Amino acid sequence: MKEKSPVKTTAFWIIFCLGVGALASFLTRRGLEAFDTIQKPPLTPPRIVFPIVWTILLILMGWGFARVRLLAQDDAAKDRATLAFAVQLTFFFCWMIWFFGLGWYGFSGIWLAAMILAVGVQTGVYRVISKLASNLQIPYLLWCCFALYLNLGVWLLNKP
Repeated sequence: MKEKSPVKTTAFWIIFCLGVGALASFLTRRGLEAFDTIQKPPLTPPRIVFPIVWTILLILMGWGFARVRLLAQDDAAKDRATLAFAVQLTFFFCWMIWFFGLGWYGFSGIWLAAMILAVGVQTGVYRVISKLASNLQIPYLLWCCFALYLNLGVWLLNKP
């Protein structure tokens, strides 16, 4: 059986995650424009910060997932990591649609809280396989917590 190239595997999963982020951004581009017109809570960074941070986080997501795919010693561990990755990435994608695309700020806050739990579970699942892969998810987890503050602030400031 041919061994997988770590570089190709890592590049694939990084590009995959960046593609998911790009698709979500494309689908929510009108909502992103509307974001400029709503009230935002204190500590909201300039809009240019968001694509930079999310690009970095998506790279870390892909890198971490590639590591666990490459290092998992058994199929059960690999399956758990894959499920955790898929769940949190689905949460991320849908949160972008709910928040930016549809402007469902209250629902998005609840969804984001669940996403934080999913990222926490993913981080724990990764830790069993690779401490580095797990640690690569910590900035994502922290940013999601900050995003929850921003999300709830937007909801509270823009309720009808």
